[in-house]
Amino acid sequence: MRVLERDGLAGLSVRGVAAEAGIAAASLRRAFATQHALREFCLQLIEDRVTARIAALELTGRPLVDGLLLQLLPLDKERRLELVAQVQLGVLSLTDSALRPAAIRLSEGVDRVCHVALRILAEAGQFNQGRDPEYEGQRLRALLDGIAMHGLWSGELPEAGPMLQVLSRHLDELAGP
Repeated sequence: MRVLERDGLAGLSVRGVAAEAGIAAASLRRAFATQHALREFCLQLIEDRVTARIAALELTGRPLVDGLLLQLLPLDKERRLELVAQVQLGVLSLTDSALRPAAIRLSEGVDRVCHVALRILAEAGQFNQGRDPEYEGQRLRALLDGIAMHGLWSGELPEAGPMLQVLSRHLDELAGP
C-alpha cells in the first residue's frame, strides 16, 4: 500500500511491490500471479486491518461508537495510507469489473460499521427512535466519506480536531428530534 500512496496505481505492480519489500519479483509472483490478485489483496488487507482495530476496542456506548467511526478516518499514517489505497483502488474498480466485487465488499463493511454505530447509540438511549435508522445510516456514511476525503486533501496528516468536532456534533444531534 505504500507503493500505491507514493507512486499511484501506475506504480502498483508485482515488480514495484517487490522492490519496496526488498525481495525478488519472482518470489512475490508466487503469491500474486497477476496485478489483479495484488489489487484485491490490498483491499482485503485494508478490511483486515480495520477489523482488527475495531475488534481491539474495549469500549461501550458512545465511546465505542466514536472508536468505531474513528477507525475510518485518516487520523494517523496507517489510516491515511489505507484511505489513499481504498480511494485509488475504488476508482479503478469503476472500470475494472473484476476488482469491483472486492471494492464493494469493503464499502459494504463501512456501511455495516455505520449501522452498528447507530444500533449502539440506540441501545445507549442516544438515538431518537423517531428517526429512520436506514436513512441515518446512509447520512452517517456520507458524512464520514466527506470528512475522510476532506482529511486527505488537508495534507499529510490532517488536524484531527475539526474532523472529530463535526462527527461528534452529528452524533449528538441523532439523540434529538
